[in-house]
Amino acid sequence: MKKADVKIEKLSPWDEYADASPDKALPEIYEHAKETSSVAREWYWKSIKAKRTMSMAIRLLSFLLLICGAVLPILAALSSDVSTRLCFTQFGVAALAVAGLLQAADKVFGWSSGWLRYMTTVTAMEATTREFELGWADYMINKAGPMGDDDKRPLFELAKRLEDDIRKLQSDETEKWCAEFNSSLALLNDLIRSQRESAERTAEAARSAAAAREKGQQHGGIELAIVHKGAPIPVKVSIDGSVEESFTGTVWSKVQVPPGLHTVQVTSDAPAEQTIQRIAEVPAGGIARVEVKLG
Repeated sequence: MKKADVKIEKLSPWDEYADASPDKALPEIYEHAKETSSVAREWYWKSIKAKRTMSMAIRLLSFLLLICGAVLPILAALSSDVSTRLCFTQFGVAALAVAGLLQAADKVFGWSSGWLRYMTTVTAMEATTREFELGWADYMINKAGPMGDDDKRPLFELAKRLEDDIRKLQSDETEKWCAEFNSSLALLNDLIRSQRESAERTAEAARSAAAAREKGQQHGGIELAIVHKGAPIPVKVSIDGSVEESFTGTVWSKVQVPPGLHTVQVTSDAPAEQTIQRIAEVPAGGIARVEVKLG
């Protein structure tokens, strides 16, 4: 159920008490002042519980994660297994990252700061209320005779001052909340922008790596120049021991060759059988040129 905002009923104007008898006006003024203070203080005491619980939970979890982040790297250093060391180290980094996120959440939602702000406000209200009660009691004790019409105004002003003080404390706390709310929004925006920029850099790096990997996997080709002593004679050409291809001419080529080192073999039967091999380094998306001279 949604918690209602604190609402303070304003003390009635003096005109409503001016013509009333002291026996009727003074108890009403006193009870209204006490009720005003009680409503405000009760709201803050109830609101403190949720903020205190969240703040203590955040601090406890952050401390436990901090211990994990400090201990796990030590355990990793003591382990002889590489995978175990890596696992402990990664868990340690993750624990510290989560602890940082919890602290950021505490700042954004204002659990700890709200707890302290509410405590400061409600204790000030308690002190103001106690001062009102003592002032009222002191006036009543020092009164020599029964209460008359002249006593209503001073006591009315005492109650009005309590109400004004309670309202001012509430207003000051609200102003602090507004400033803190704007600050938490700015922090949240900074965190979002930082994470977005980090994600964009990671995505750009991934795209660059993918493009480089794709480019590195692009097929190229081999251009083989065959130098004959006379007229071109038939030869057989193969790459990396594949099926030989018969060819007669001076320039033989092959496309869709994977990048890397390849063995080019040329075999001729005339005037004498001979086999010549060359190493061709095919660049990604490029052409490797080799030459074979037939004797």
